[in-house]
Amino acid sequence: MNKANRIPARIAEALQKFPPFSMLPAPTVANLAEKAFVKILVQGDFVWKQGDPPGDEVLFLAMGRVEYYRFENGAKELVDVRDVGDILGLSALHEAESYRVTAEVKEDSILYVLPWADVRFILEVNDQARNYVRRHLFWGTRVGRSIASINLETPVESRNILEAHLDGAQVIQPRPIERLLSCQPDTSIRTAAEMMVSRNLSSILVVDTQNRPLGFVTNRQLVREVVVGNNASTSPVARVMLSPVATVTPKSSTVAALLTMLAERIDHICVTEDGTPESRAIDVCTPKDLLAQSGRHPVGIANSIQRARSSARLRELCDDIEAIAYSYLEAGISGIVMGQICAQLFDTLVARMIQIAEEKLAEKGTTLPAIPWAWMAVGSDGRREQVLRTDMDNALVFKSSGDAKTDENHRAILLEMATQVINLMIEAGFSRCQGGVMASNPRWCKTETEWIAEIRDVDHLLDGDNLLRALVLYDLRYVAGDRKICHQVRDTVFEFSATADRASALKHLAEMVVATPPPLNFRGKFIVEKKGINEGEFDLKKRGLTPIRDAARVFALQFGLKSHHSTGGRLQELAATHPELEEVANLARSGYDLLLRFRTLTGLRRKDDGRFIDPSDLDRLEREQLANVFDVQRMVQNAVRRHFNLEAQR
Repeated sequence: MNKANRIPARIAEALQKFPPFSMLPAPTVANLAEKAFVKILVQGDFVWKQGDPPGDEVLFLAMGRVEYYRFENGAKELVDVRDVGDILGLSALHEAESYRVTAEVKEDSILYVLPWADVRFILEVNDQARNYVRRHLFWGTRVGRSIASINLETPVESRNILEAHLDGAQVIQPRPIERLLSCQPDTSIRTAAEMMVSRNLSSILVVDTQNRPLGFVTNRQLVREVVVGNNASTSPVARVMLSPVATVTPKSSTVAALLTMLAERIDHICVTEDGTPESRAIDVCTPKDLLAQSGRHPVGIANSIQRARSSARLRELCDDIEAIAYSYLEAGISGIVMGQICAQLFDTLVARMIQIAEEKLAEKGTTLPAIPWAWMAVGSDGRREQVLRTDMDNALVFKSSGDAKTDENHRAILLEMATQVINLMIEAGFSRCQGGVMASNPRWCKTETEWIAEIRDVDHLLDGDNLLRALVLYDLRYVAGDRKICHQVRDTVFEFSATADRASALKHLAEMVVATPPPLNFRGKFIVEKKGINEGEFDLKKRGLTPIRDAARVFALQFGLKSHHSTGGRLQELAATHPELEEVANLARSGYDLLLRFRTLTGLRRKDDGRFIDPSDLDRLEREQLANVFDVQRMVQNAVRRHFNLEAQR
């Protein structure tokens, strides 16, 4: 129901409590309030429905709660919640397109209706408010499009967004129905157990008379309910079965099924004729079954890496990793999450290469010294952000014996092993680090006492080459070997990062963060390279990723945030532990995530490192997204300026 009631003073007072209106001059807000009116809706009313045109009014939620739902294929999905102070309908008006969701009133609500033409004009002439709204539109548009506008041809059999994303992946291959072990719910526990033993299976499916799945009985459940519990072996299996049964269609991807099992924390999934428990059971799959079928699932690749013996096979598996990365990123997966997945796979790869190198050394009669040592990832690999096979960044640490000659003997053997590993990595498609940041380089193969002494040397941070070396080292992460000795070195980084001696060094790092402006000029156009092979392109790494990455690192060092290695994880920890930086940290994390996706996808498409991007290759939405990320970058740099007293450096 609608009620018009002109109360400009009250409307203006409410608007000025929330951004972007709180960023506007009071007279401007008062004039806008004069043109507003009140709309009252009760629980169950709809503000608008999915597919409706947006009209010419913006809504400000003054009281109540509104929930956004998306309807697709008869399913209703909650996608967002709007509370007091939120603006409703802005994205649709800005994009001049129909609403992508239905807005339903969940608590009696009071809405202030504002003319869109006036709001748009006000935003055009007020930079601070406009930048705030651009960020709002960026995140809102990003979330909406990630759900509603995926440009994929979804097969009829696909039942959810995840399966549509993974269209083209290996589908489940049901085995002959004769292999399916099943029983009726009134079958005795003893009989079911005997059937399992006779087939050497760990579970049995309980079905009804029409072979529809009702539950599972597993050997673990039998121990819990019969051996430990009070159920007699003559009791029916219906009393101890696990129910309900998770089901998938025969055309489901193995990846989707594995992720479903992971999310539901189950060890069995039932394949039925139509993917529901209301149809006939065809097969039962365990994670092991699905991994055997999923040639390009991350876990399947990890298993293959552990069995690989030749450099050619390892290269093939690296190709598979990049193929997975491309398909997942195209499907919309987080760039940060994809980096974590690839880091785990590359860690497994390096661990296997170390095993191969040790075996080759043993064939020559050389054994590794019986001392603690660890292979460390540093730089982007240390931050779990290396998806592409660009140049490698790694190092070694080993236990000091206290005797210089003995340490040199140990170093020589470890360098020989590291050289073989580096050669295997090159054969697998990685590039040598142009700066020599490799464990086969004596400068990056040191005892823990040597590493700790270098970290504690404040003066070396003020020198250009050593500063870059320190920045790479600050992102170190354990990969293989002795975890304790690696953590000993990493702990030293944080122990000395906040001391008085390090204050000047941290300020120097902060100055580096604010030294690179976003690649946008005052007209909002991208600043591109003027000459060279990248003429007409802008440097996404130097001008976008690096400032946010370095800001996350300097805050982590300042506050001793060492729970995470990645930039995304550091920003997440910063938001959780420092409320005054929560908003900017969360925005920075989302922006960094998008930049990682842009760079990685560009690199995979162009077969390079993805560092440079041509603005003319971007569509309008992508350009807007990047422009808004660079607004966030400016916010991050301003936060660094304030915290480290660099206000004069603008």
